[in-house]
Amino acid sequence: MDNGKSKTKRGRPGWVSFAIFAICALPVIAAWWFLKALEQEGEFATRNYGELIRPARPLEETTLKTLEGKDFTLSELKGKWTLVVFGPAACDDICQENLYETRQIRLAVGKEMQRVQRLWVVNDVGSLSESDWLEEQHPDLLIASEGEKKKGFIDQFVLPKVPDPLAAQRVYIVDPIGNIVITYPPEEAPEHILKDLKRLLFVSQIG
Repeated sequence: MDNGKSKTKRGRPGWVSFAIFAICALPVIAAWWFLKALEQEGEFATRNYGELIRPARPLEETTLKTLEGKDFTLSELKGKWTLVVFGPAACDDICQENLYETRQIRLAVGKEMQRVQRLWVVNDVGSLSESDWLEEQHPDLLIASEGEKKKGFIDQFVLPKVPDPLAAQRVYIVDPIGNIVITYPPEEAPEHILKDLKRLLFVSQIG
């Protein structure tokens, strides 16, 4: 009987290790399953509203400039789901609508809000001299630019139908690992983006 008890005790660490591994791996497996399921539904699937980037496109490390003139690297985005918005520094009506809607989308995810961040990529942060309205209306917004000559970051968001992301002013979702997974035209209904984002947050549990 003593030998049986000893074997049971010695066997427990293995089961504990397996359980810990399973718990850690489950979110990653769930995220992979979700993205694969969306991919299999085709171009006009009803399960998701946005245009899937197939396969998901990993972003390469680049350095941007913030509104304060500091360096901002892509690695600083990792760990959260990011709503990336492109637009001119002058911020026309489409731009302002995108910023407002992505702010409301982030608020609408409720308790999951801390898992979501927003990045506004502009053509030139230097021209944002009067930014009081941004601080008042969008205190959570990350703002960055490559300047007029560098386009290493922006070019990674180019699609066959979107040769110029800045001009197109599309919204993109980037996962916590740094992959572009879904994109939306500026006229996309915000409730559609919200539904897709909520599903990603629910299924993945990463970020």
